[in-house]
Amino acid sequence: MTRSPGTLFSILFALALLALPVQASEPTEGIDYIVLPQPVPTRVADGQVEVVELFWYGCPHCYHFEPHLKEWKEAKPEHVEFRYLPAVFNDLWALHARVFYAAEHMGVLDKLHTPFFHAIHAQGRRMADERSILRFVEREGVDPAAFREAMISDEVSARVREAIQMTRDYRIEGVPSVVVDGRYLVTASMAGGFVNMVRVMEYLVEKAGGEATAAR
Repeated sequence: MTRSPGTLFSILFALALLALPVQASEPTEGIDYIVLPQPVPTRVADGQVEVVELFWYGCPHCYHFEPHLKEWKEAKPEHVEFRYLPAVFNDLWALHARVFYAAEHMGVLDKLHTPFFHAIHAQGRRMADERSILRFVEREGVDPAAFREAMISDEVSARVREAIQMTRDYRIEGVPSVVVDGRYLVTASMAGGFVNMVRVMEYLVEKAGGEATAAR
Protein backbone atom coordinates (compact mmCIF):
# COMPACT_ATOMS: atom_id res chain seq x y z
CA MET A 1 0.00 0.00 0.00
CA THR A 2 1.31 3.40 -0.95
CA ARG A 3 1.29 5.90 1.91
CA SER A 4 0.74 9.61 1.44
CA PRO A 5 3.78 11.89 1.86
CA GLY A 6 2.14 13.41 4.95
CA THR A 7 1.70 10.04 6.63
CA LEU A 8 5.25 9.00 5.75
CA PHE A 9 6.61 12.25 7.19
CA SER A 10 4.66 11.68 10.41
CA ILE A 11 6.10 8.18 10.75
CA LEU A 12 9.65 9.38 10.13
CA PHE A 13 9.21 12.24 12.62
CA ALA A 14 7.93 9.83 15.28
CA LEU A 15 10.87 7.49 14.71
CA ALA A 16 13.26 10.43 15.03
CA LEU A 17 11.73 11.35 18.39
CA LEU A 18 12.17 7.79 19.62
CA ALA A 19 15.84 7.95 18.71
CA LEU A 20 16.43 10.99 20.93
CA PRO A 21 18.05 10.32 24.32
CA VAL A 22 15.54 10.05 27.15
CA GLN A 23 15.97 12.79 29.74
CA ALA A 24 15.79 11.51 33.28
CA SER A 25 13.01 13.17 35.24
CA GLU A 26 13.87 15.40 38.18
CA PRO A 27 13.93 13.50 41.49
CA THR A 28 10.70 13.83 43.43
CA GLU A 29 10.50 14.67 47.11
CA GLY A 30 8.73 11.94 49.04
CA ILE A 31 9.58 9.34 46.40
CA ASP A 32 13.25 9.55 45.47
CA TYR A 33 14.28 11.28 48.68
CA ILE A 34 12.75 12.74 51.81
CA VAL A 35 13.27 15.92 53.81
CA LEU A 36 14.18 15.21 57.40
CA PRO A 37 11.57 16.57 59.82
CA GLN A 38 14.37 18.07 61.92
CA PRO A 39 17.56 19.22 60.15
CA VAL A 40 20.82 17.94 61.60
CA PRO A 41 23.62 20.53 61.97
CA THR A 42 26.39 20.11 59.43
CA ARG A 43 30.14 20.33 60.02
CA VAL A 44 31.23 22.32 57.00
CA ALA A 45 32.11 25.93 56.32
CA ASP A 46 29.77 28.40 54.61
CA GLY A 47 29.58 27.77 50.90
CA GLN A 48 30.19 24.03 51.29
CA VAL A 49 27.69 21.18 51.08
CA GLU A 50 28.04 18.20 53.40
CA VAL A 51 27.29 14.67 52.21
CA VAL A 52 27.22 11.90 54.83
CA GLU A 53 26.92 8.18 54.15
CA LEU A 54 25.63 6.09 57.04
CA PHE A 55 26.84 2.53 56.59
CA TRP A 56 27.70 -0.75 58.31
CA TYR A 57 30.62 -2.94 57.36
CA GLY A 58 28.42 -6.04 57.67
CA CYS A 59 25.84 -4.70 55.21
CA PRO A 60 26.05 -6.33 51.74
CA HIS A 61 24.22 -3.38 50.18
CA CYS A 62 26.83 -0.98 51.58
CA TYR A 63 29.55 -3.22 50.18
CA HIS A 64 28.02 -3.16 46.69
CA PHE A 65 27.31 0.57 46.89
CA GLU A 66 30.93 1.35 47.76
CA PRO A 67 32.28 1.27 44.14
CA HIS A 68 29.54 3.67 43.03
CA LEU A 69 30.32 5.94 45.98
CA LYS A 70 34.05 5.82 45.28
CA GLU A 71 33.48 6.86 41.67
CA TRP A 72 31.26 9.73 42.79
CA LYS A 73 33.81 10.89 45.39
CA GLU A 74 36.56 11.03 42.79
CA ALA A 75 34.47 13.35 40.60
CA LYS A 76 32.55 15.37 43.19
CA PRO A 77 32.71 19.19 43.11
CA GLU A 78 35.32 20.86 45.31
CA HIS A 79 32.71 22.57 47.48
CA VAL A 80 31.26 19.20 48.53
CA GLU A 81 32.60 17.67 51.74
CA PHE A 82 32.00 13.95 52.15
CA ARG A 83 32.31 11.86 55.29
CA TYR A 84 31.42 8.36 56.41
CA LEU A 85 29.34 7.77 59.51
CA PRO A 86 29.15 4.21 60.84
CA ALA A 87 25.52 3.63 61.80
CA VAL A 88 24.93 1.87 65.11
CA PHE A 89 21.82 -0.19 65.84
CA ASN A 90 23.25 -2.96 68.04
CA ASP A 91 26.43 -4.25 69.66
CA LEU A 92 27.93 -5.73 66.48
CA TRP A 93 27.40 -2.48 64.61
CA ALA A 94 29.03 -0.66 67.55
CA LEU A 95 32.03 -3.00 67.37
CA HIS A 96 32.45 -2.26 63.67
CA ALA A 97 32.10 1.45 64.41
CA ARG A 98 35.05 1.06 66.78
CA VAL A 99 37.04 -0.46 63.92
CA PHE A 100 36.24 2.53 61.73
CA TYR A 101 37.10 5.15 64.35
CA ALA A 102 40.22 3.32 65.54
CA ALA A 103 41.46 3.16 61.94
CA GLU A 104 40.67 6.84 61.47
CA HIS A 105 42.41 7.71 64.74
CA MET A 106 45.55 5.83 63.68
CA GLY A 107 45.56 7.29 60.18
CA VAL A 108 45.05 3.91 58.50
CA LEU A 109 41.41 4.22 57.41
CA ASP A 110 42.32 4.32 53.72
CA LYS A 111 44.39 1.18 54.25
CA LEU A 112 41.73 -0.81 56.11
CA HIS A 113 38.32 0.44 54.94
CA THR A 114 37.93 -1.49 51.69
CA PRO A 115 39.82 -4.62 52.85
CA PHE A 116 37.58 -4.87 55.93
CA PHE A 117 34.49 -4.76 53.71
CA HIS A 118 36.13 -7.35 51.45
CA ALA A 119 37.05 -9.67 54.32
CA ILE A 120 33.43 -9.83 55.45
CA HIS A 121 31.65 -10.07 52.11
CA ALA A 122 34.14 -11.70 49.76
CA GLN A 123 35.96 -13.93 52.24
CA GLY A 124 33.03 -14.76 54.52
CA ARG A 125 34.72 -13.59 57.72
CA ARG A 126 32.06 -12.20 60.08
CA MET A 127 34.45 -10.07 62.15
CA ALA A 128 32.16 -10.36 65.17
CA ASP A 129 34.80 -10.33 67.90
CA GLU A 130 37.93 -8.47 68.85
CA ARG A 131 40.24 -11.42 68.18
CA SER A 132 39.11 -11.77 64.56
CA ILE A 133 39.48 -8.02 64.01
CA LEU A 134 42.99 -7.86 65.48
CA ARG A 135 44.04 -10.84 63.39
CA PHE A 136 42.72 -9.01 60.32
CA VAL A 137 44.53 -5.72 61.02
CA GLU A 138 47.78 -7.57 61.67
CA ARG A 139 47.53 -9.26 58.27
CA GLU A 140 47.01 -5.80 56.76
CA GLY A 141 50.26 -4.57 58.31
CA VAL A 142 48.81 -2.68 61.27
CA ASP A 143 50.10 -3.19 64.82
CA PRO A 144 47.29 -5.14 66.55
CA ALA A 145 48.26 -3.97 70.05
CA ALA A 146 48.14 -0.34 69.02
CA PHE A 147 44.88 -0.92 67.18
CA ARG A 148 43.27 -2.52 70.22
CA GLU A 149 44.41 0.38 72.37
CA ALA A 150 42.78 2.76 69.91
CA MET A 151 39.57 0.71 69.82
CA ILE A 152 39.09 0.90 73.59
CA SER A 153 40.32 4.48 73.97
CA ASP A 154 38.14 7.20 75.48
CA GLU A 155 38.28 9.11 72.19
CA VAL A 156 36.94 6.23 70.12
CA SER A 157 34.34 5.38 72.77
CA ALA A 158 33.10 8.98 72.59
CA ARG A 159 32.93 8.81 68.80
CA VAL A 160 30.88 5.60 68.96
CA ARG A 161 28.43 7.21 71.41
CA GLU A 162 28.16 10.14 69.04
CA ALA A 163 27.50 7.76 66.13
CA ILE A 164 24.67 6.14 68.10
CA GLN A 165 23.09 9.55 68.63
CA MET A 166 23.63 10.63 65.03
CA THR A 167 22.00 7.42 63.78
CA ARG A 168 18.93 8.44 65.78
CA ASP A 169 19.09 12.07 64.71
CA TYR A 170 19.16 11.17 61.01
CA ARG A 171 16.11 8.92 61.56
CA ILE A 172 17.38 6.24 59.21
CA GLU A 173 15.77 2.81 59.03
CA GLY A 174 18.61 1.02 57.24
CA VAL A 175 21.85 1.40 55.33
CA PRO A 176 23.30 2.60 53.08
CA SER A 177 21.64 5.95 53.67
CA VAL A 178 23.00 9.26 52.41
CA VAL A 179 22.16 12.62 53.95
CA VAL A 180 22.84 15.82 52.02
CA ASP A 181 23.22 19.14 53.83
CA GLY A 182 21.79 17.65 57.03
CA ARG A 183 18.31 17.83 55.50
CA TYR A 184 17.81 15.48 52.58
CA LEU A 185 17.84 11.69 52.96
CA VAL A 186 18.15 9.23 50.07
CA THR A 187 18.43 5.46 50.03
CA ALA A 188 18.75 2.94 47.21
CA SER A 189 15.19 1.69 47.80
CA MET A 190 13.85 5.25 47.48
CA ALA A 191 15.90 6.06 44.39
CA GLY A 192 15.48 2.68 42.69
CA GLY A 193 19.03 1.37 42.78
CA PHE A 194 22.59 2.49 43.35
CA VAL A 195 23.07 4.30 40.03
CA ASN A 196 19.95 6.37 40.54
CA MET A 197 20.87 6.93 44.18
CA VAL A 198 24.03 8.71 43.03
CA ARG A 199 21.98 10.74 40.54
CA VAL A 200 19.64 11.84 43.34
CA MET A 201 22.65 12.70 45.52
CA GLU A 202 24.01 14.93 42.76
CA TYR A 203 20.63 16.60 42.37
CA LEU A 204 20.39 17.26 46.11
CA VAL A 205 23.94 18.65 46.24
CA GLU A 206 23.02 21.10 43.49
CA LYS A 207 19.71 21.91 45.20
CA ALA A 208 21.37 22.54 48.58
CA GLY A 209 24.07 24.67 46.98
CA GLY A 210 21.50 26.75 45.14
CA GLU A 211 19.45 27.27 48.29
CA ALA A 212 22.53 28.37 50.20
CA THR A 213 23.44 30.87 47.49
CA ALA A 214 19.90 32.28 47.41
CA ALA A 215 19.91 32.68 51.21
CA ARG A 216 22.99 34.90 51.19
